[in-house]
Amino acid sequence: MLKRLIPVFALIAACQSAPAETVPEPAPAEEDSAWRPVDPENLILFDLGQNGVIYMELFPEAAPANTAALREAVRTGYFDGEYFYRVIETHVAQAGREFDERLKDRPRLPLEAERETSEAGFDPLGSADLFAPEVGHRMGMPAGRAQGTEWLLNCPGAIGVARDEGPDTAVTEIYIPLLPRRYLDRNYTVVGRVISGMDTVNRLARVAPATPEETEVLFGEDKQLAAEAADARDDKLAPNRIIAAHVAADMPAETRPAFEVMKTPSPDWDALKDSKRDYSSISAFANTPPKVLDICTLPVPVRPVFGQY
Repeated sequence: MLKRLIPVFALIAACQSAPAETVPEPAPAEEDSAWRPVDPENLILFDLGQNGVIYMELFPEAAPANTAALREAVRTGYFDGEYFYRVIETHVAQAGREFDERLKDRPRLPLEAERETSEAGFDPLGSADLFAPEVGHRMGMPAGRAQGTEWLLNCPGAIGVARDEGPDTAVTEIYIPLLPRRYLDRNYTVVGRVISGMDTVNRLARVAPATPEETEVLFGEDKQLAAEAADARDDKLAPNRIIAAHVAADMPAETRPAFEVMKTPSPDWDALKDSKRDYSSISAFANTPPKVLDICTLPVPVRPVFGQY
């Protein structure tokens, strides 16, 4: 199994390196109709120790089998002690168990890259898109639509599920686009997005997967040489080590992290979109940009909840 994207080969507005703006001020304790809480059952944490924590929100509605498998993998320690072992500049950061030999007994998951859905709950962006007839948001997740079919987008910070060449060959290896990778839309299952900690993702050491020659040594008959090769590989990947992964719902309620996501639609979200689409008030511009908004450059804002994060 290749466990990687086929190599055919981003906080807000023009910055494409962040998947969601995390508002610096904590949210007030009282309920705010413009924000929705993140379900702790859908909040996944990757703890990279001194390098930071990556917080991800899953969206089971879009990919029920893959989100359930990822949640279970986290709960059973699948990612603990593993690495972001493939981090390619301008492309993706991929995490999990690097080698096919360690995935032989893992169940394969179906491709859940698109689904039939209704208009209800979908908030159109209001700008044209190069890759989809219509784009917008559902539960804060960037999505595309066409004739009743909907899919999540490979914007920076998306949580995608890597697979082999066959459509139903994914396990629980995940990738995070560092820049828009929209050509992957509808080809790979997207299960959610990073809602905080994309700065940690962007600081990961750039590293390529082990070569076939390295892999042969790692799993060869010479045990001493294999151990030496494994130590060398671990040293190379050390900056990208996942100390532990958690489902927030499994943590004590009084100490677990909690976030809220700006509702879409809402007056606050509509005002934010308008502010990033219309630059006519900026007198320093010699040429006023067109009133166009790229969905991958305006992530739906996220804020930590006061007293819990």
